[in-house]
Amino acid sequence: MKDSDLVVFGTYYSDADAYIAKGVLETNGVPCIINNEIMSTVYPITVTSLGEIKLLVFRRDLELARRIMEAKPLPDQDD
Repeated sequence: MKDSDLVVFGTYYSDADAYIAKGVLETNGVPCIINNEIMSTVYPITVTSLGEIKLLVFRRDLELARRIMEAKPLPDQDD
């Protein structure tokens, strides 16, 4: 495993939630990529993985991303 490998930071069922998380991370210096955004719009379901949006970060940034999101949780995020 390389530090430059992409790993899943989080899975979202709403593109709005995914973009909010992406914005928080990028504002704090963690580059992110949203994956499967188009499929979630075409298949807006949450029963299968077709509707999931994955937020990807580099492996080297994963721990930092977790710390940032713990310090700045999203309004509807459960503890």
